[in-house]
Amino acid sequence: MAEETANTSRLYARLNAWRLAFLRGLSRHVPGSVILILIAFVIGILTGVAAAVLKRLISFIGMVLILGVNLDEPDLRLLIFPLVGILITSIFQRYVVRGNVAQGTKIIRRTLDSGNYRMSLLTAFNSVIGCSLTIGFGASGGSEGPTALAGSALASNIGRFFKLPQNWMRLMVAIGGGAGISAIFKSPMGGALFALEVLQMEFSTLSVLALIIACLFASSTAYVLSDFTFDIEFIRQLPMDPSTLGWVALLGVFCGLYSIYYNFTKSKSQKLFMAIRNPWLGALATGVIMSIGIFMVPCLFGEGFQVIESLVNGAPYSFTEAGILADVNGSWVLFVGVAVALLLKGILVAAAYSNGGVAGDFVPTFFAGALAGYLFGISMNSLLGMQLPVWYFALIGMGCVMAGTIHAPLMSIFILCETTNTYGYIFPYLLAIAISYATVKILTPKSWNSGAEHDDLAALMAANKDFSIKPKL
Repeated sequence: MAEETANTSRLYARLNAWRLAFLRGLSRHVPGSVILILIAFVIGILTGVAAAVLKRLISFIGMVLILGVNLDEPDLRLLIFPLVGILITSIFQRYVVRGNVAQGTKIIRRTLDSGNYRMSLLTAFNSVIGCSLTIGFGASGGSEGPTALAGSALASNIGRFFKLPQNWMRLMVAIGGGAGISAIFKSPMGGALFALEVLQMEFSTLSVLALIIACLFASSTAYVLSDFTFDIEFIRQLPMDPSTLGWVALLGVFCGLYSIYYNFTKSKSQKLFMAIRNPWLGALATGVIMSIGIFMVPCLFGEGFQVIESLVNGAPYSFTEAGILADVNGSWVLFVGVAVALLLKGILVAAAYSNGGVAGDFVPTFFAGALAGYLFGISMNSLLGMQLPVWYFALIGMGCVMAGTIHAPLMSIFILCETTNTYGYIFPYLLAIAISYATVKILTPKSWNSGAEHDDLAALMAANKDFSIKPKL
């Protein structure tokens, strides 16, 4: 035993000596700026692989579980799957991870704010595994937060391998987070703006160049590994209709009002869930609430990209199949199904990561926005006798609710454009998203902001002036 330990120590010392020799030669012959660009390239590739693996795991688990689900009547298995997923993930975090990797964006912010930029490599694996179990079993959350956390953890360890100074390490964590968002949405500009707009990374030529390279290669890698497909295949490429701009502006107001409701219910629900002291009781409570909500409206199962794709392409979709209204007929059922899904979404997102689950909350805003736009369109057509293109409003609503809930309008615009390949609609996007964001900023009571998960960026900077990420390159 002692001999094996000694051999292991000698091997480690030899590998470390080779690493130091490699780094000395690299620093002697390669400029620091080039080293940073090469590191960004590696971060992008590895983060893209992590995102693709996570997507595959979620898809595989979900397909296995829902195989044979009867769509024509309520399926009681939907009352079991989400609860089991939350409980399994709770056990995984408590006894394997021995920590909490539930909210990736918050952990990244906390790391950047702490001054200690060393993140365990296991954090990358733990966030991917935890998220795949949570969402694969049906929890109504997103995969972007865990992917961003995995990217930051990978970037931190790459920086440690290259023995980067503290100011560069801070940059690595931010670049990794941006690469994670870029990979999960396949949106390089969206990922870059996440680092700049949400993580408050300051501009410098070299740092932004490294960020863009990491995001480009992360999204490209994820795109290649997902068989050159996007999560939302948008097949309608119709020209923008200027006559609908007035309704688009009204949609922005509607989505802004819904965003206020969404933020309020999510924040209050999270506080209630986190107030449960016993971790097992908390996991049981959130799992039961999640299961009941998904049983009521099964379209809330998982991330919901298939639902979004159906709505934005104008394909018919039953919001009540396999749920409690599966065998109920009537034109009112569609309105009820969509409305109930919108009312429950914020609560279920909070349940997905408050007590044991691992999930993000950017993708859910896309889902909620598509439903909000869809509900707006069918309501105007039914109540006012209009003939508005419902798919068009579902598409625009995605960006409106994301901007209104996350307080990152620029990121929302580019993620929407790149995820759906619809730069041709950027003007109505700008109009509706600006109005939605302004509605939220004007009408949200100040007392609510203190408890919001995504703090206002100006308030965040005022509270901590050292939060910005500006490396001394």
